[in-house]
Amino acid sequence: MTLDSAALSARAGKAGDSSNMRDFSEAAGLDYDLLIIGGGIVGTGIARDASMRGLSVILFERDDLSSGTSSKSSRLIHGGLRYLDTYDFGLVFKDLHERERLLHLAPHLIHSLKFLILNYDPSLAQKIRLRFGMMLYDLFSSGKSLPSYEMLSAGKILEMEPALKAEGLKGGAIFYDCQATFAERISIENALSAVEHGAKIFTHSNVAGITRSGGRVTGAVVEDQFSKKSSSFRARLIINATGPWADRTMRLVEKREKDALRTTKGIHLVLPKISTNALAIYAKSDRRLLFVIPWLDYSLIGTTDTDFGDDPANARAEPVDVEYLLREISAAIRGAKYEEIRFAYAGVRPLVRSDPDKTESEVSRNYRIIDHESEKLGGMISVLGVKLTSYRAASKDVVDLVSRKLKLSTKCSTDKENLPGGRGIDNFSGFVDAQTAKLSQYGFDAKQISYLLGLYGTRIGELLSLVEREPTLKEKICPNNPDILAQIVLAVKAEYALSVCDFMMRRVPMAFSECQGLDCAETVAKQMGRLLGWSDDRIQNEVNIYRQGIDSQFAVRAPTSPTRAIGLPRRSI
Repeated sequence: MTLDSAALSARAGKAGDSSNMRDFSEAAGLDYDLLIIGGGIVGTGIARDASMRGLSVILFERDDLSSGTSSKSSRLIHGGLRYLDTYDFGLVFKDLHERERLLHLAPHLIHSLKFLILNYDPSLAQKIRLRFGMMLYDLFSSGKSLPSYEMLSAGKILEMEPALKAEGLKGGAIFYDCQATFAERISIENALSAVEHGAKIFTHSNVAGITRSGGRVTGAVVEDQFSKKSSSFRARLIINATGPWADRTMRLVEKREKDALRTTKGIHLVLPKISTNALAIYAKSDRRLLFVIPWLDYSLIGTTDTDFGDDPANARAEPVDVEYLLREISAAIRGAKYEEIRFAYAGVRPLVRSDPDKTESEVSRNYRIIDHESEKLGGMISVLGVKLTSYRAASKDVVDLVSRKLKLSTKCSTDKENLPGGRGIDNFSGFVDAQTAKLSQYGFDAKQISYLLGLYGTRIGELLSLVEREPTLKEKICPNNPDILAQIVLAVKAEYALSVCDFMMRRVPMAFSECQGLDCAETVAKQMGRLLGWSDDRIQNEVNIYRQGIDSQFAVRAPTSPTRAIGLPRRSI
């Protein structure tokens, strides 16, 4: 969530509230190989890759890790089945192989997901097209660990998903992709790994200016969003990894006549679960491929793809977006109704600008790396158009370029070394089975055990160490969620959480629970306040900012009643 200056001032309370977590002055006295702007999946991925190769790295994020587009996706690690429709076979091949790598690198965060792709088109051509598409998807993912596709009759599909509408259903297929249920933690773990290898990471730190000398970028001026104090940092190269804000970041250096990005908005609706399996459905109006995905205890429905020229922080689920998704999904499955919507979220894709005559969905999802040396602006590299699935490959390509420019001989190892929570896990189900007896001794139930291991993997030992030192930390934060108090401590001490929003929206998925964390925001604020030395006013400000964030980011307005926001019923707290 991006906050205005008034909200940030209110949050900060007394100057220096967060000083125990931040020391700009010491970090500013050093020279770095890389200064990375942006703490999403791309920025943290680059920081990890570069630091693992021995480069000195510092990263600044204006808000929080994974607070932008990285937390607003469909939460899929996939090859891009719909890219077959645009004949982007190279992209599909590359992403399918990245999918396989990530499945093994982070087995606690990424798991296989069975899809049913539905065919409501009566033509023989579409039936042949679907089978051919399935064959290509399998062929391009050679060496995969996921099962192969299977063609299905309409009757078999209706047995599997009784809520589907039978009229017009001609059959379909099963295929497999992967899901990152809480994708925010992929960025967190990339950051943790980067720091293990010597990187420095500062969140809530705005790059207010970029310094130049002799036609080259030499560093950045960074403002601490809490204290409002600024410091200057020097680096041999600066990486612009700010996603949909990339053009705005480039303008800190020079005026630009044309944007490098075409930014498009995608929204997702969250409803009570309406299907057992993930569904892929072609929209009747425009033939776009839409998804209904089991997620947490919900169905996640998405996504739209419309041009968006405003500040990406202002993206919201608008009535026209909601109407489109519900109309198209309702044509195939019962249960997708306005009154059932729990909440929604919207994000902005940083697509590489190309042919202006192409529709939003026709724009390539390939990423692009710009070395601004070609624009007579040495020292700066911009990374554009990276998807969640391709973040590791894009990070590798960036650091390969950096190594060439700095005349260093380095080798990437992110394709082999697991993220911190995935270390030592060969089979996640077996890992859960092996850990269950141990965790049961702490009084955790089966649901808690599965949940905690899914968030932390082998890092569960860090959580248990906190509980052993202070047994009260094993208590639940609130009765409605499986989270425990020790998670707050771990988030603050080891995972760069500096606000209630940081913790409840991006360290754990409490913001996405049935109560959206509104019942326990005060408990979280008090615990964080104890750790970070917050005043009573600061604690209350944090609670208020979190509630405002829930209202502003996740509410959705119904087209049939533009003044009425559809969301969760607000409870008395």
